[in-house]
Amino acid sequence: MLVNSHLALLATILSVAALAAPAAPTTPDRYVLVHAGTLLAVPGRPAEREMTIVVKNDRVAGVVRGFLDATAAGLPSGATVDLIDLRDRFVLPGLMDAHVHLIHEPSFTRRRTERGDRNPPTSAEGAVNTVVYARRTLAAGFTTVRDLGSDDQAVFAVRNAINAGRMIGPRILVSGSALAVTGGHGDSLPLDGTGDPQSRLRDGTCDGPMECRAAVRYQYKLGADVIKFTSTGGFGSNTGLDPQLFADEIEAIVSSAHLVGLKAATHAYSAIAIKQAVRAGVDSIEHGFLVDDEGLALMKKAGTFLVPTLSASYPPPIFRIADPESVRIRNEHQAFERARAAGVKIAFGSDAGTFAHGDNAKEFGLMVKFGMSPMDAIRSATVATADLFGLAGEVGTVEPGKLADLVALAGNPLDDVAALLHIDFVMKGGRVAKQDGRMIEPFTYLPPSASF
Repeated sequence: MLVNSHLALLATILSVAALAAPAAPTTPDRYVLVHAGTLLAVPGRPAEREMTIVVKNDRVAGVVRGFLDATAAGLPSGATVDLIDLRDRFVLPGLMDAHVHLIHEPSFTRRRTERGDRNPPTSAEGAVNTVVYARRTLAAGFTTVRDLGSDDQAVFAVRNAINAGRMIGPRILVSGSALAVTGGHGDSLPLDGTGDPQSRLRDGTCDGPMECRAAVRYQYKLGADVIKFTSTGGFGSNTGLDPQLFADEIEAIVSSAHLVGLKAATHAYSAIAIKQAVRAGVDSIEHGFLVDDEGLALMKKAGTFLVPTLSASYPPPIFRIADPESVRIRNEHQAFERARAAGVKIAFGSDAGTFAHGDNAKEFGLMVKFGMSPMDAIRSATVATADLFGLAGEVGTVEPGKLADLVALAGNPLDDVAALLHIDFVMKGGRVAKQDGRMIEPFTYLPPSASF
């Protein structure tokens, strides 16, 4: 009885203490009013003049006509409101690039491609590279990117730091190591017999359906957002353009990725490999330079995206020759033009990393050169790529409820798409990353007493 009385008294004390305890402090809402001289809120629809974008915290709260102040915008009395004046700018959603390699970019030192060196940078070097190249990419107006091939550490670390708010950078969807067969495009294991099972998992090297399934699951365990595999050889590795995986290996990779809720992207040149991947349910064909009409019809029916990476063939600086084979193949087969004519969905992908990061927007010029309108090219880098990423409800347009990803420039890209090479304002998730042509400080510094 005494014990029960003590328990009852303790419960009463705790209840009173809970009522008396001060409520945890709440972070006040942040509001930003963006005055846009011209706003292309939904690429594919007409741009509008003199618009106000209301940003609450990290999202768009409203898009209204006219240049409104806080009162006219109906913001709470006493709220802290920042005003960003872009009345002389063209504003559009943050751009997206579906194919980048943030861990590196071309080098012509003796250690790199010209002498056939297969050794990638260490993870430590790759992480430093990724910080620099991710920042360059964001400065170019690309607020969301998909990194398709790095290692098991570098880009994951930078993605996690960005997601935690410790640094500002683009939203990164990470594949980790690209899956490749032994000796294939993407196999970077040494030739000294050290390819033990754990090394093969880390490198993404796999042979046969069972090992390919294990390789997918390993990338998933690491925290990959997407699975990348190489169905054919490639220019960069001098492994040719022909198929390198059997159909059952492709099916094992794609089905394993989908089983754990990840999309699958394949580097594929050969028409045979493209059709095998589409039949297996792959989500995107990267490059696709040798696709045939049957393959295009299959892609159209399945809703498979083409990520054309014209910049990777026309020509990337890595080749350093006047007339590389990649240009001849691109011009001869015209996969991009034929895919458009066939109604295949096209997402924007530059393959930055085969050329300098930050120059991603040069892909727009090539898309327009080969027949796409500036509006459709912009739509490919916003609405279409958001669809490919599975993020259509979050990014790709400037609409209420979407993340506040905005870029602005002085020119009108609908008149001259080359204007997109000169982005001077970037907002990512409601945070200003670049203003008046200058990037803000990249890192959030914690106090010395803070622990990680």
